[in-house]
Amino acid sequence: MRLTTSFILTLWLAVGLTLPAAQADCGSACDADKDGVVDSVDQCTDTEPGAPVTVSGCAHDSDADGVPDYRDNCPHKGQRAVDAWGCPQGREIALQGVRFEVNSAKLLKSSQQTLADAAAILRGYVHLEVEVEGHTDNQGSAEHNRRLSRLRADAVRQYLIEAGIDATQIRARGYGESRPIASNDSEAGRTLNRRVVLRILQGQVNIEAEQ
Repeated sequence: MRLTTSFILTLWLAVGLTLPAAQADCGSACDADKDGVVDSVDQCTDTEPGAPVTVSGCAHDSDADGVPDYRDNCPHKGQRAVDAWGCPQGREIALQGVRFEVNSAKLLKSSQQTLADAAAILRGYVHLEVEVEGHTDNQGSAEHNRRLSRLRADAVRQYLIEAGIDATQIRARGYGESRPIASNDSEAGRTLNRRVVLRILQGQVNIEAEQ
């Protein structure tokens, strides 16, 4: 079987923030992060521009997992341990044999065995919830890559549904070039970055036992 597994390792880096030495004298009206909450009552003075905030100036975090809603891909999971995008830490199933026509979401016939293997595993875990992630390299515009990656993720999702997987178990999302796993400076790296991954969001599966 061509499926491989890997554990997602999220590295957290605490960055010390300091104010500029010569800050404009704005008195009680200072609002360093421009979130509409003045610094004197703002408990989170480094909120990203445009992020919705609470009256205390902190970004909304609906499931209290430490990942703000504007960056949370799973805003209602409330899991004990989550990754940098707010989803449960767990496994990725790398669909290494999945290939598409150039600049297209049309699956190559050579992809069928890998997808059939994936469907066979998923059919045995009816309570599993997964996300099909589409990723690209950085060739072309960011918007084009995001759209292409979503179309490719949709194509894989549709294949799995037609293979008997309940549509409510599986969703698709395109991340474009935003999450590279290798350098885009070489063809080898770009090849690695053009990938489709199944991320397990809910439930557990023993992939090793299936191989």
